[in-house]
Amino acid sequence: MHIQKKWDIFCKIVDNFGDIGVCWRLAKQLHQAHDVHIKLFVDDLSAAANILTDIVDRPEQPFQGITVIRWDANTAFDVAADVVIETFACGLPAAYLSLMSKQTVWVNVDYLSAESWVTAFHGLHGKHRETAFTRHFYFPGFSDKTGGLLREKDLLANRDAFQASASLQEAFWRSLTIAKHATDLTISLFHYRQAPVDALLQSLAGGQQSVIVLMPLNQHMPTSVLGYTALAVGDCITLGALTLHVLPFLTQDDYDRLLWVCDINFVRGEDSWVRAIFAGKPFIWQPYWQEDNAHLLKLNAFLSSFYRYSTLQQTLVQLHEAWSTERFHAEAWQHYLNNLSALTRYTQQQSQAITQQEDLASKLVAFCAYLAN
Repeated sequence: MHIQKKWDIFCKIVDNFGDIGVCWRLAKQLHQAHDVHIKLFVDDLSAAANILTDIVDRPEQPFQGITVIRWDANTAFDVAADVVIETFACGLPAAYLSLMSKQTVWVNVDYLSAESWVTAFHGLHGKHRETAFTRHFYFPGFSDKTGGLLREKDLLANRDAFQASASLQEAFWRSLTIAKHATDLTISLFHYRQAPVDALLQSLAGGQQSVIVLMPLNQHMPTSVLGYTALAVGDCITLGALTLHVLPFLTQDDYDRLLWVCDINFVRGEDSWVRAIFAGKPFIWQPYWQEDNAHLLKLNAFLSSFYRYSTLQQTLVQLHEAWSTERFHAEAWQHYLNNLSALTRYTQQQSQAITQQEDLASKLVAFCAYLAN
């Protein structure tokens, strides 16, 4: 298989973290696992700096082996790459399109979904209206008939080593300056603004189990949490059985460790959702909010697929739907907690099963090589 070596990836940041999170993981995996030369065009480097923590706002810079380019009205394009990845239908600039040819492989990598239509649309193509170039449509997904999921080849080995090492976990807690007792239940909390956060926290505060909740600071924090406003990194609120810590926004590597070390993870969007699956710990997913509750179609498609063998599927559906419709389902939450050991075993099995599929970057490389030949 001949692999094209020059790839350009275009990324427009819509909600600050999901888009750049996926694009950065894809760029890294293509470069590190397939020796591909990557230029990553990003339209908002200040937002990207939350994840690419040492990046600066300049026209072009090397960053961990990848060339990161600020994409704005002043960006100068001199040549088109062998493969052009447009992410989430962000559109390519006219100046770049003028440099492309019919031999340029142009692929739009779309959003992840477990909906049934994805298998029918993955791999289709169409003609661009102005240039007549062929644009291919690549859909990530959970079956062999889709584009797969982003996953480093050593991800599960690194996870297992971390989860088996008390010293690595203790060092991680120290890095967060958090004192954790062995009996504490630990929960990471990353959500959209509509989630009923206060109701969840009040429930935990009134319980019998000592709970530590870790909430990375982000733009979707509620304006008030347990009556506290203007929360800042380092804040710690103790109420009843609950201790809430406000964390800084973590790097992707540290966020993985947070998911690996916590007992339950609340995640949102796309990137943290996939990482929670591979963390092998029970999780509650909140899809990107859409009008008329359209996001619930995406949610229920995933729940039907991922939990189809679970005896707790009804509870999981109730809890997820409530979390994604601004309600807190106290009865389902308690049932969830009562069955946490079984949920942990089930999630680990499903996580392992999904790794039997080829990862997204490897499938994308093969897909583009096939198109070129």
